[in-house]
Amino acid sequence: MTPSLDLFAIQPRVTLDDHASQETFASHHRALAARVDALRPRDASGRPLNPALAVWPEMVGAALGLMGHLSRVRRRKTTNGALTRVALAEWRGMLRTWSAFHPPTLEECLYATVAPRVHRAMYETFSGIARDFGLWVVAGSALLPTNRLGPDTPEYEPAGARTFNTSYTFSPDGHCVAVTRKVNLVPTQEDVLHLSPGRPEDLPVLDTPFGKLGTLICYDGFREPHTSGEPYFVPCAQYLDALGVEVLAQPSANAWSWDAPWAFNAPGETQLRSEQWFNEGLFTQLRTLKRVRYAVNPQLTGGFFDNTFEAPSLILERRGPDDVHVLAQSADPRGEDVLHVTVPR
Repeated sequence: MTPSLDLFAIQPRVTLDDHASQETFASHHRALAARVDALRPRDASGRPLNPALAVWPEMVGAALGLMGHLSRVRRRKTTNGALTRVALAEWRGMLRTWSAFHPPTLEECLYATVAPRVHRAMYETFSGIARDFGLWVVAGSALLPTNRLGPDTPEYEPAGARTFNTSYTFSPDGHCVAVTRKVNLVPTQEDVLHLSPGRPEDLPVLDTPFGKLGTLICYDGFREPHTSGEPYFVPCAQYLDALGVEVLAQPSANAWSWDAPWAFNAPGETQLRSEQWFNEGLFTQLRTLKRVRYAVNPQLTGGFFDNTFEAPSLILERRGPDDVHVLAQSADPRGEDVLHVTVPR
């Protein structure tokens, strides 16, 4: 029998209420993990036949800093307005963070202040999912400074206030085995959040039973920058391909209308965001790679305040030079979905 691998792209539709508490957050994503479990092929005794990789989308934990504050922020119209209300409520912790790190912006001070709760919610939710369902899990991303205590613990102490768009990967025994920090920050989206970029040389490559696994957080999977004003843009897929990665996870969260003209069209261009995603993203870039065979690209949908996310999740296969296939694609770019394919490994 040819060894096989189950690939899952998880497309949750999120609301503000998902972030009321760690319990509400975990409940939503464990329900999605149960859908994953129900789709896995099994032998006569009920054991899963294949190893499985489940990838959650970018920014799935970005609003976890609001836990405990929903009554204060529910009527806010914008993210900035909500963050201001949370900062006022967290003023004692903010003072301690300021005293320890002197962060240059209010946003970084707030991220570091609430990071212990955000980290614990992400770690305990997705470590538990990986362990209880026997999955390799790429746990989307959240906004976190580096943990001074290391990656594989629910405990957390910020090593500083520099905050990264951060993704954790968990093995089926529940251990956090990799931390990925987004390298390329999206103009007008992440630069205004005062995030820091990761370094391409720090992108981890994991040895797994199904080959080498790497994670590229959304924009890191694109082959070219969105604008002409990004001289430090890094085509990270080429970097990981050179390191022998065979399976790429690309957690994504598209904050532009999927069916509208692309926000960064050059003069005379008329492509839609949906067209630009394929023209400049991982689908096109896969054709030029040599080692990467599969890519799992889940999308976040739904939203809160002035954030709306929409796009269809994808699972891709490179079968040869200039031969890339869409193995699965969500039918609804605005709904909740779980994509599944079983592939040779």
